[in-house]
Amino acid sequence: MTSEPSPLCRTLLAATVRHAAAAARFDHEVGVQAGLPLSTYEASFVNLLRLHGPLSPGELGKLTGLSSSGTITGVIDRLERAGYVVRERCIEDRRRVTISLNTEWLDQENNPRLRALGALMESYTAAELETIADFVTKLADIEAGILDGTTATMRDNGTDDADREPAGLHRT
Repeated sequence: MTSEPSPLCRTLLAATVRHAAAAARFDHEVGVQAGLPLSTYEASFVNLLRLHGPLSPGELGKLTGLSSSGTITGVIDRLERAGYVVRERCIEDRRRVTISLNTEWLDQENNPRLRALGALMESYTAAELETIADFVTKLADIEAGILDGTTATMRDNGTDDADREPAGLHRT
């Protein structure tokens, strides 16, 4: 039998749920303004491209758990039409395609979020930010592991994404 979580743990759990709901609402509203309210997979594609940088359609499918190339293509088509992403063909092999964020457009749409996040981060010390980053990273790892039935992370591209700055988020 597990013990009752402490008041601080309950507060933190509530805060993570509130954050997830607020972030989903913000992403939805940005999508409405762009003419494409984001589905779960569309939002996942955008967030994965922020985290990893340009990816192939197959890599996006693997990271989201989608296996149908038709579904992956449909998600990319909708994101491209709405201005979220661009397709880039490899010059050496025209069959290869890389999907990249349209960062200029996305930065403009996310500017209020980024300014608020930057101001919030400035209110913490480097040590506090390290603790927060550690917690949020472990939270994402746990949730990714629950989804795929392992303790694996969505960071399977061979790099430590904790050291990468998400596209459009610049800390001064």
